[in-house]
Amino acid sequence: MIKAAFFDIDGTLVGFKTHRVPESAWRAIELMRAKGIKVCIASGRSLMEMHEELKTGFDAYVTMNGQLCFDDEGVFRDAHIDDRDVRVIVEQAREGLYDLYVMQGSRSFVNNLGDRVIELGRQVGLDYPLGDLDWAYELPVYQFNVFGGPDVEQVFLSKTEHVVATRWNDLFCDVVPAKGGKDYGVRAALERFGIAPEEAIAFGDGENDLGMFEVVGTSIAMGNAWDGVKERASFVTTDVDDDGIWNACKELGII
Repeated sequence: MIKAAFFDIDGTLVGFKTHRVPESAWRAIELMRAKGIKVCIASGRSLMEMHEELKTGFDAYVTMNGQLCFDDEGVFRDAHIDDRDVRVIVEQAREGLYDLYVMQGSRSFVNNLGDRVIELGRQVGLDYPLGDLDWAYELPVYQFNVFGGPDVEQVFLSKTEHVVATRWNDLFCDVVPAKGGKDYGVRAALERFGIAPEEAIAFGDGENDLGMFEVVGTSIAMGNAWDGVKERASFVTTDVDDDGIWNACKELGII
């Protein structure tokens, strides 16, 4: 029996066409909650970057790819990037090797509005605020978005010791602590609720969702998911904008 459900946001809960949660997905979530199922966000976004409609109504939030997790009772996982690796990545961005989005607990900012940054903002419906790279040294950094193709990853990975990179978009990669990712956050949430992994389900579409797929009993890839994600999912549903969440929940008998 399913007792907890985890939802990625971009490309899973929120479509790239409307930048909204489909009404059918909200109905599925309401029916799950009525059955006593814990419904949780598991996203690369921070709370401040989420659509207003997503900031309430969920039992837990696994944010910034699992690095800062909380519920109504408080924070239950807090894992930031090692300060030495922060310095390496920030200074590489200062040298112009790539554009950088810095994600902290209470603020996020980009150092430059390059073409990739602007295009990502268009895709996900966000306006990225500009900031000073020195701000990265003032507060813990939970996640970086490094803009560039796969070749850019070795630029910083070859100079750092405690971070890993993952993707859900060709424009950039997420950079999180080596002992981090959605799998860590989802596992922490399950422990928080006293729910076994086999009693949980996760919905996602990108490479950064594969970690949480491995720590739940049932994994659902959206129809618009990357091929590699579909191959490793328990079930493949329709696209996010084609009632994917609703269709999966009905097909699997969850609602």
